[in-house]
Amino acid sequence: MKPDFIKVLSDSEIDEIHSSSLRVLEETGVKIQHTGLLKTLKEAGVTVDESTGIAKFPEKIIRAALEKPPKTIPLHSRDDRKPVEIGNGFSRSVSGFDATFLLDHESGKRHPITRAEVGNFAWIAHQLDDIDFVGVQGIPQDVPPVLAEAYAVMALLENTSKHLIVAPDTGRVARIVYTMIEQVTGKKAPFTEPVVSCHISPSAPLRWTPHACEVILETVPRGIPFLVLPAPMAGATSPVTLAGHLIVHNTEMLSGLIIAQILREGAPVVYCNAHTIFSMKKGNPVIATPETMLLRIAGAQMARFYGIPSHSIGFDTDSHAVDQQGAWEKALTAMVCVQAGIDMIVNLGMFSTGLTVSYAQLLLDNEVFGLLRRYQSGIAVSPDHCAVDLIQKIGTWGAYLAEDHTLNHFRSENWYPEITCRILFEPWEKEGSRDAARVAHEKAQELLRHEPPGFIDEPMKRNLEALLEEM
Repeated sequence: MKPDFIKVLSDSEIDEIHSSSLRVLEETGVKIQHTGLLKTLKEAGVTVDESTGIAKFPEKIIRAALEKPPKTIPLHSRDDRKPVEIGNGFSRSVSGFDATFLLDHESGKRHPITRAEVGNFAWIAHQLDDIDFVGVQGIPQDVPPVLAEAYAVMALLENTSKHLIVAPDTGRVARIVYTMIEQVTGKKAPFTEPVVSCHISPSAPLRWTPHACEVILETVPRGIPFLVLPAPMAGATSPVTLAGHLIVHNTEMLSGLIIAQILREGAPVVYCNAHTIFSMKKGNPVIATPETMLLRIAGAQMARFYGIPSHSIGFDTDSHAVDQQGAWEKALTAMVCVQAGIDMIVNLGMFSTGLTVSYAQLLLDNEVFGLLRRYQSGIAVSPDHCAVDLIQKIGTWGAYLAEDHTLNHFRSENWYPEITCRILFEPWEKEGSRDAARVAHEKAQELLRHEPPGFIDEPMKRNLEALLEEM
């Protein structure tokens, strides 16, 4: 069986978070900075104050909306691989997301990430078995800023066929991104079997900006999975107490879910967690803390309470280097996500509080996730796995090494890493005394020497370039 999910909230505490969120939604409301969306909500029975843009959600509408989202979502790729279903508590990984800088492993210096480097990350992620979905690893700094996300998505389309996770910052960019995907897939409505999902974030506290509303209106009606990603900062844009922070987060999350169901009944929605703490000592945000670890677990519990898939930033560190702090923070923040049953864990390859990425870090995080994936699969206890007949055959004197049972099971039963050191000191020294970061860097360079197979052809590339220039 698989390990049980860990919990930090009792059933009564979950009820308290839920009922408190309903109270805020009904009595305080959420600011919607988009007249068209406000009109749609008003027509659906939401109480709207047009002078302030505040939408208050009656409990009847909230409860009806909670019945509509699917419990699981199949996420498709652009190739023939089987869709990956989320919502069953088996953790999946996402590379990315939206960093500004790339750390050069040789020089130890960071530089603004480029469009080509975003493509490199996508190609590496495509080749790694333990990365399930590919996100925008960085916002390229060598393209027009207003279309940077669109250029990044084009780099992904050129370098992977895996399911994409995007985060357009305006309705215009969302429209361009979805048009590109329509052209590449050759379908007018490719989103019935979505090959892309979309992060959209409210602004804390309790506000959907004009741009976020535009992205919602471009995304939800198409049937694209809506990854509702609140990111309140405890002590700054939400209460410093974890329960108070969680209520702000949950209220924002529910507002996105309700909006989605009003726009498209049965719209796929994912409960996302991007918890941040404001450091009162240093005056800056931090993400790899024991408090955010607790909040990730609480978020997984709330998602299960609502019966929808969950998502969390994970593999997080506030370290600015690929070092020991990064190793323990990333491993621990990812571990709690897996133990909590988070369906999608994002941010593989990132560090420096999400600002910087490196090829080596992506390989290291992939390695850790392989370990965690094996951990989550648990212990099989079938008659064949129990091997009682073999135990009796070997008895009190003998060895299992040459037995067929060992040959049949050693690959599936044990995890075999590609970077982790598992040899004795002398052969390790003979091979160059390389640490894990060096091995990961060399492995990344090896993967980049392989040429992508041509996920889109040259005429299509020209069409997409023309589209970006026109818009």
